[in-house]
Amino acid sequence: MLDLSLNLGINLKEIKKTCVICPVSDHSLFSKLGKSKKNNLFFAKIMNYDNVTVISTKNNFLVGDIVLCLRNSECENIILFGSCGGIGDVKIADKLIVKKAFNFESFSEMLEMKRNPDSYYPSTILLENFLSKTKKDIKQVKCITSNSIVLQRTYKDWFDKNKINAVDMECSSVFSAVILRSDIKNTLVATVFKRRKRQSGKSERKKEVGVPPERQVLARYSDRGS
Repeated sequence: MLDLSLNLGINLKEIKKTCVICPVSDHSLFSKLGKSKKNNLFFAKIMNYDNVTVISTKNNFLVGDIVLCLRNSECENIILFGSCGGIGDVKIADKLIVKKAFNFESFSEMLEMKRNPDSYYPSTILLENFLSKTKKDIKQVKCITSNSIVLQRTYKDWFDKNKINAVDMECSSVFSAVILRSDIKNTLVATVFKRRKRQSGKSERKKEVGVPPERQVLARYSDRGS
């Protein structure tokens, strides 16, 4: 089993009860939680605050490995934080909580048009606790985790039938890793729908709309879900 002290450069005893895993681009959003002890490594950054350990990575395919690295640490709650693609009745910068995640991680199985994916659920306790403390308009959605943008389009009828509203590349990896890790009790995915659009009548480069402040809202509550 991977050793967190070797792979992430931090002693297991320093890990807090609640851990947030996020993209490295979102790392600074958590600075308002207060002072922290920092560890900068090649593939991850770790910031230890009073109540939460924030682990950010440059590579989204490493999130499952990070969960496995937390084995034998003090971590009991994991919150996956980031942004996602949207389907159906979600708008730019909507704040989303995943209530069910479908595993479409295998490119080969999607290529074969397999339509019976495993599915995973967040911790009810952590979910209700998080929602009760945010006091914000957060939608609970079903999500699919997939690594193929092209093949996603061939599943539109399946997405519609199962009322999918979010697409990401990490969610089911975290949920399944937690299932294998019996010492971690709870997991949750907090995300923001992010896409780009061109302003009408203008030829300038596409711009992101409204995402940073909404992500800050969720980040502010990430240490209160425990």
